[in-house]
Amino acid sequence: MEVYLESIKTAFLIFPFLAFLITLPYLLLQYHKYGSVPLIRSSIVYTFILYLLTAYFLVILPLPSKEEVLMMPTKIPQLIPFDFIGDFVEAFKETSGVLSFLKSPIVYTTLFNIAITIPFGIYLRYYFKKKWYTTIIYTFLLSLYFEITQLTGLYGLYPKAYRLFDVDDLIINTLGGLIGYLITPIVTIFLPDRDKIDKLSYKRGKVVSIYRRFLAFLIDIFIFATIMFIILALLNFNDFVLPLIIMTAIYYVILPTITSHTLGKYLVKIKLESKNKHKHLSIFIRQVILYFGIVFGPIIFIELNQYINGLITLFYILFTIYAYFEIFLKFFGRKKTLIYERLTKTENISTVYYIDDEENEPSQDTKSVINYNKEEVKDESRD
Repeated sequence: MEVYLESIKTAFLIFPFLAFLITLPYLLLQYHKYGSVPLIRSSIVYTFILYLLTAYFLVILPLPSKEEVLMMPTKIPQLIPFDFIGDFVEAFKETSGVLSFLKSPIVYTTLFNIAITIPFGIYLRYYFKKKWYTTIIYTFLLSLYFEITQLTGLYGLYPKAYRLFDVDDLIINTLGGLIGYLITPIVTIFLPDRDKIDKLSYKRGKVVSIYRRFLAFLIDIFIFATIMFIILALLNFNDFVLPLIIMTAIYYVILPTITSHTLGKYLVKIKLESKNKHKHLSIFIRQVILYFGIVFGPIIFIELNQYINGLITLFYILFTIYAYFEIFLKFFGRKKTLIYERLTKTENISTVYYIDDEENEPSQDTKSVINYNKEEVKDESRD
């Protein structure tokens, strides 16, 4: 039991680092598909990852040294199905009662092998909506992966297997997955249905949150910084301001003016819209104010400060401070649009398609059509 607890403890210690690595890709996938990231979905996904990590460590830990493995007798794979039944009979004969029988290694090892895949069956049925036969196949494949991990000595890390490949483990693990599938309705009785989670995600995805916009901003900064580094490397890092101005104009101003989004916004299903009849001009001015004035403005301003009038300098500093203050408030729930959006009458809108109808399931709009309602859908069907 202590060995099992150590494996679980190790999984919980490593999980935060793994969660940190997958968070950005996870957010990107969720925003791209649904337009939002509900807490209930994130809780299910991350606990599933934690479960897989824990199960993996329970299989491979504790790790012996290579010297210890070399001294071990060679592990010959056990390929006879249901051989454990004979071991059960022998254990029962050798014990004096039911309690001592349950404490025998063959019994608690078998129960452990069943228990380790029960959560897998529950996740497959509840969240991934798999059928019973698919659950059996996936659980068998998971168990086979565990057994191959042991058979190969942790993929060649050890000179030979330090644990036994046992075909009975495949059978018992698969049984555990099936049991998990069967008890899912009882275990998840207080949890919302997967379809309801999807519906909630799509509904929330119709509103563009500041966190969704911030993720798009981070993606754009990463792409922009990569391009800038390549350009500056080609120029031997001799000049910085001019390439920055040119690339900012191309990536952040010209591109979104033509397409209504940057690459980051496209990936999280956001596009720019304007209430003015001159839509592209409004977007152009918006991007100039945002990126030449607020984002990269301070860098450019410092380099060009000697050419700028003192009064203009004071106005720019006050404007920039106020803009950053509004952005700061936005992260704490302020609903008012930001200053550069008010000045240009522009906004970020979601391109996630959602039909608000109980008879229709939410779906992703591959053509980036938004804000359909029931009446519009009916009109389209008449046409």
